[in-house]
Amino acid sequence: MDYRVTKRSVVHVVVAILALGVAVSAAAAGRSESRRNHVVIGFQAIPNGELVAKQLGWHEESLGVDVRWVQFNSGSELNAAVAAGSVDLGLGGSSTTVVAIAQGVPAQVIWIHNIIGDNEALVVRRGSVFRSVSDLRGATIAAPFGATTHYHLLTALDLAGVDAAEVRVLDMPPTEMLAAWQRGDIDGGFVWEPTLAAMLENDGRVLIASGALAEQGYVTGDIGIVRNGFAEQNPKIVVQYIRNQIRAVELIRDDPDRAARAIAAELSLDATEARRQMDSLVFVDGETQLSPEYLGTPERPGSLADVFVETGRFLAEQDTISEAPGRSRVLEFIAPEFLQEALESDAR
Repeated sequence: MDYRVTKRSVVHVVVAILALGVAVSAAAAGRSESRRNHVVIGFQAIPNGELVAKQLGWHEESLGVDVRWVQFNSGSELNAAVAAGSVDLGLGGSSTTVVAIAQGVPAQVIWIHNIIGDNEALVVRRGSVFRSVSDLRGATIAAPFGATTHYHLLTALDLAGVDAAEVRVLDMPPTEMLAAWQRGDIDGGFVWEPTLAAMLENDGRVLIASGALAEQGYVTGDIGIVRNGFAEQNPKIVVQYIRNQIRAVELIRDDPDRAARAIAAELSLDATEARRQMDSLVFVDGETQLSPEYLGTPERPGSLADVFVETGRFLAEQDTISEAPGRSRVLEFIAPEFLQEALESDAR
């Protein structure tokens, strides 16, 4: 299989897709949004609260419209779908959210599903010559381009003094990466659970985990976004969706075994493994997300905006995006008012 190798080629393809999607969705938005009787939610196989809410049917019970689920392998796929108007709510990594901001995807950040810890890692083979990141010159390493793992791979190389051009970096979604790993086509991959566990079970070991990079200031997370047209016409659905996310985080905190069983059913894992994967993430409750450390409020923006700005600068330096979005543009993309309303209505 011929995988894309250059970052620039991926950027050009994504820009073209997003530009077309934005044009098409803008033309259709005024005609169709008010007639919607369903919501399309994009999700990924990540052991967090979204899978808890999905398995327990909370959205179906409370949103008041039909719920349609679409699975994506990466945030880049989600961005294209949101730009095309085919997905209303979705989950993507923080770095692909920055790509969405840079490319003008008509969406807003409304929730932080989780902060990424050791559930994402760079895996190499046991017994290989790659004992540290600085040993990766000449290696073939896979990562989904634009995803948090791609960002952390480039960050790890930079911190180790390795020019990314000295490593053959291939663009692969997790399922293709696992197959390539099993065939011996790649020396390693930076990926998330459950593919991470599968690679470790197939003669892999962790070279560096995202948690270690987060401790050095390179924080990543899984971010909830809503398409602008949908939010404008259906704000009550967006608020209820966030209420369900708050409820899921509370269940993870108060009854983690039940939450793990729900995740296990979604990912076809046993409950013990699902609990292990879930525990590798950091979950933030709704009240805390409105604090200065996270989303903040419309009046007092939080540190997430700073993380996005710094991530954008790095991605621009690496040619993953053509231009880093400025702080004002980032702030326009973050909408904590939906979370505020969800918390206020719960308190009433």
